[in-house]
Order: sequence, then structure tokens, then C-alpha cells
Amino acid sequence: MNRVRKLSMEVLEKYDDSFGENFEDNKRALMKISTITSKELKNKIAGFITKTKKRATRERLKREADQRAREEEAAAEEAEALGQAGDSAEDAQDAEASPDAETVEPEAAEEAADVKVKEAEASAGSDAEPASDDAKP
Repeated sequence: MNRVRKLSMEVLEKYDDSFGENFEDNKRALMKISTITSKELKNKIAGFITKTKKRATRERLKREADQRAREEEAAAEEAEALGQAGDSAEDAQDAEASPDAETVEPEAAEEAADVKVKEAEASAGSDAEPASDDAKP
């Protein structure tokens, strides 16, 4: 770790509240809390502190935005799941309450009709011609 970074981190650990994202303000704060006589070193430390504070703010904002996005996504998925669950429950209640014509199997209806035709033929007598399978009532 170089000298500027090391000194900047030490100053930030002790006086973090004194610094912000503005270089000029950080330079003035550094002059108040330190006895650095070299203008170049003071500017480098103030610059590094400014860069560090901006990076920390950027990372914090990004984390907050990511967190909000995850929360919104989770809320949307939850709402979608609740919507689908509500639709299927309503469909089940509708099916139980009123049986539709679609629920009756067409094959069962045809078999019942065939049985009725055969019973009618049997009761009519043996001299009547049997009905063909194609003819349905």
C-alpha cells in the first residue's frame, strides 16, 4: 500500500464524518485536522479521500437499487402466484357448482342410445328388422 493510500485510510478511519465528495471541502478539512506541510501530498490525500467517498456512495446507491429491484421482482412473482392460485380455485368452484355439457362424455351418450335402440327392437318382436348401426335416434 502506498503512502498516500495509507495516510488517507488512517485519516478516514478517525475523521470520516469530516469528509465528503467535494475535493475543496476535503482539502480544507484535511488542513484543519493535520499538519501536512507539503501541498502536493495534501492534495493527493484529499483527492484520494474524495475518490474513496464517491466510490462508497456509488456502491451504496447501486446496492440500494439492486435491493429495490429484487423486492419489486419478488412482489411481482408473489402477485402472479396469488393471481394464478385464485384463478384455479375459481375455476374449480365453477366446475363443481354447474356441470357443463362439455363434461358429459360423448362416448357414454352414444352407448346409452345404442342400448335404448336394442331394447326397443327386442320389445317390438322378433319379426322386426334389426336396425343398422349407422342409424341412431
